[in-house]
Amino acid sequence: MSDSDQGKDGGAAGVQGFGRPDKPLGRGLEDVSHLFLSHKTDKPAVNDRAVVRSNEHSSLSPPSTAGVRLLRPASVTRDWLGSVLTEFDDALEEGLRVIDANIPCHPCGEIDLLGVDRTSHLTVIDFDTTVNDGLVLRGMGHFDWVVRNMPNVQRMYREQAINVSLEPRVFLLAPQFSPLLRCVARQITRPLIHWVRYVTVDAPGGAGILFEPVVGE
Repeated sequence: MSDSDQGKDGGAAGVQGFGRPDKPLGRGLEDVSHLFLSHKTDKPAVNDRAVVRSNEHSSLSPPSTAGVRLLRPASVTRDWLGSVLTEFDDALEEGLRVIDANIPCHPCGEIDLLGVDRTSHLTVIDFDTTVNDGLVLRGMGHFDWVVRNMPNVQRMYREQAINVSLEPRVFLLAPQFSPLLRCVARQITRPLIHWVRYVTVDAPGGAGILFEPVVGE
C-alpha cells in the first residue's frame, strides 16, 4: 500500500474512530478541530439531574393524617346550651359562674342566665341558637330590669355577696352576629356588653362547643 493510500486510510480511520488524524490538519483547522470531536464525560447532563430531582420529590411520602378527626357542625338546643354554661364554670371567662337560670323579669321576658364574676360583678347572660338581631334588645332590657330592681335582686341572692355598687355586665352569645348588629354594637357604650360567638361540632360521646369572644369587628 502506498503512502498516499495509507494516508487516506489513516485519515478515514481517524474520523471514523472519532480521534485526531495522524496527518496534521491544515492551518487553522488544528485549533478548532476539538469543536467537531465528541468528548465523553462521566458528569450527568443537566436534564438528567432534573429527572433525578423530580424522582426524589415524587418519592416523598404525603403528610400523615393519622389521628386526624373530621368534625361536622352539631345542632343544639337552648336547654343544652344553658346546661353547658351552668355546668362548666369559667366557660365564658375565668372566675365567671352561673348562679341562676330563667329568671322572670316582666315585661322583658326571662333572663337566660344570671352569673357573678370574680369581682362579685352581677352578670346577665343571654343567648340564642340562631342569628337573631333581637338578642341585643333582650340583653339591654334585662340589664335595665336588673338595675331598677337591684335591691330585690340583692335579697334574692344575698348569699352571693353581690357588689351592688357596680353596674351589671351583659354577655350575649350566638352562633353568628349579623352585619347590622355589629354596626349597632359599635355605638353601644352602656351597658358593657361582651359579644361571644360559639361553634358546636359533633364529637365522640356528644356535641362539643367552642366559645370565641368577638373583638374589634
